[in-house]
Amino acid sequence: MISLRSLALPLSLALVTSACLEPATEHRVRANAYLRGGDAQKALDEVDVGLGKRPKDVSLLVMRGKALFELTRYGDARAAYRDAIAASPAQDRSLSEARLGLAMAALRENDTAEARREFEVLVKLDEKDADARLNLARVCLQVKDVACALEHAEVAARVRGSSEDVLFTLGRIYTASGKLDEAEKTFAHIAEVIPNASSAPYGLALAAAKRGDKDGALAKLDEAVAKKLPHPDKLAEDPLLAPLAEDARFKALVEKAKR
Repeated sequence: MISLRSLALPLSLALVTSACLEPATEHRVRANAYLRGGDAQKALDEVDVGLGKRPKDVSLLVMRGKALFELTRYGDARAAYRDAIAASPAQDRSLSEARLGLAMAALRENDTAEARREFEVLVKLDEKDADARLNLARVCLQVKDVACALEHAEVAARVRGSSEDVLFTLGRIYTASGKLDEAEKTFAHIAEVIPNASSAPYGLALAAAKRGDKDGALAKLDEAVAKKLPHPDKLAEDPLLAPLAEDARFKALVEKAKR
């Protein structure tokens, strides 16, 4: 997930420009700077001062949700985002930010129903939003609605077909749904557009495991480990690799990936 801090202004710039801003904007700019600096509590304190003056300010409510999210106070973050949605005009850009934030916070609390509703709204707001489509596809797959997952992942791939993230998610959904030829083609395409990506052999390992080809799966998995997996600690937890779980060679690869 993208850190909320990456969208913030440097604190020094915020302080210099604050004299030229109206009060609510001033508090939001300062809070943004605190988030970028990694101090979510100060960001929250700054936002709350601003909301004391303008309790229905949508941008401040969204910023409050971001700060609370960074503090892992997901329930409070969801409440802040809901307040922002309730206070936001229909065409306000902050509305999309609030819905995305609400969906992400809901996922952190394993509320797939609310996350799915919010991603569905985002897709309706912008049918070409590949990120919203991809997130919706992941939630659908999580709740075992494979038809929904396929629909939205395939649209995301048409919109952004050279994205490793999109291609890997689509290939994973193909694998889970048993469309293994399509899965292998999709994972192979990752290797074409990003030759050194570990996701290509990893995905091919998933498809091979689904086919019952343990030797092929382990060979591809070894290749993926050599290319450095982004989350090696999660390897043993992947449900699509469950057919390999008791194999000593797989257990050895799990340990190798951690090193």
